[in-house]
Formats: sequence, structure tokens, C-alpha cells
Amino acid sequence: MTISAVGSLPATKVLDKLLADAGVAGAHGFEVLRLVRAVDHIYDRLLYEVTRDGPVTVPRWRILLRLWIEEQLGQGAVNPTHLSRTQQVAKNTISDHLRALEESGLIERELDQEDRRQFKIHLTEAGRAIVQEYTPVHARYLNQPLACFAPQEIAQLQQLLSKLHTALLAQIGGCPCAVEPEQEQPIHTLE
Repeated sequence: MTISAVGSLPATKVLDKLLADAGVAGAHGFEVLRLVRAVDHIYDRLLYEVTRDGPVTVPRWRILLRLWIEEQLGQGAVNPTHLSRTQQVAKNTISDHLRALEESGLIERELDQEDRRQFKIHLTEAGRAIVQEYTPVHARYLNQPLACFAPQEIAQLQQLLSKLHTALLAQIGGCPCAVEPEQEQPIHTLE
């Protein structure tokens, strides 16, 4: 039985019995995982739909948006390791995205003057223009499914998901490979 099958009534009863026999009270962790993955998958599909004809892919738009946010917070240029951590992707994946963004003229790399083995990444004017033009479009599109929620329900959902994120980090012992919510400077609809 797969985790995705847990949501059906017969599968749930069978799984509940297995867990009860082992002294585990309920399969709610499986159901939460299934729902979180399903929501994540649908949000990714929505983002890909809205960016299909745009100038950059979803992961590259997220990088541009992160760079713009860092700029607005006064951080200026950032290193690829920071981007890898905030985007929750491997360093080689970030390198591939950065190379493509640089070739497109949307970012620039410069040698870090304090550590000449490192690069600092910053947006070009073209990169800023993409963030400013497309981010409101993406936000409107991603906010549409939430229109059926009251503002306090949206706040509660965000609070509960944040609490779940913190609990999961505690479960893995605050693994350094995981991004702490305080570090990632949340941007309401992403990351």
C-alpha cells in the first residue's frame, strides 16, 4: 500500500489496524504528508502554468525573487551557498541555474573581495524588471485558490504549517541541511 492510498476509507482501516496492533495511535502523519505533498504538487503545477510562456523557469524566477528580496533588505550581493540554502537545492543545481541566468543577462557574478575563492551574485536591471513584472502576476495566480478562505483561516493555515515545519526540524535534530524559517525570510507564497 502506498502513502497515497491512505486517504481511502478501506485503506485507512487496514492501516489503522496494522498500527494499532503495533501500539501506534493513528495514521494521521501519513495523511498530513499525503495532503502536504498533494498541495505542493498542485502549487507547482499552478506556478509552471503561469510561467510557461514567461522569460524564466519557476526555479530561476525564485532565485531572481530571492536576490531582489536580499537587495531590498540591504544585503546586496549574496553567495551561491546562501542561495542554495534558501532555495533548498543542491549547490550544483544552483550553479546550473546561475549559469543560465547569467547567460540570459539577468544576474552578474563578481569575485568576493573578502574571500577571492567565492563569488557574489546580484541582479541586473533586466533581472529586476522580470521580478517586478512577473511577481505580482504569480502572486495573484497563487492567491486565487485561497479566495474561498477567510483571512483568519489563511493566517491559521500559515501558522499551523509553520508549526509543523518547526516540529519536523526538531524531529531531525535541526539538521544543518534544513533551512530554518527565520533564516529564509519567508515570502508569503513561496519557498
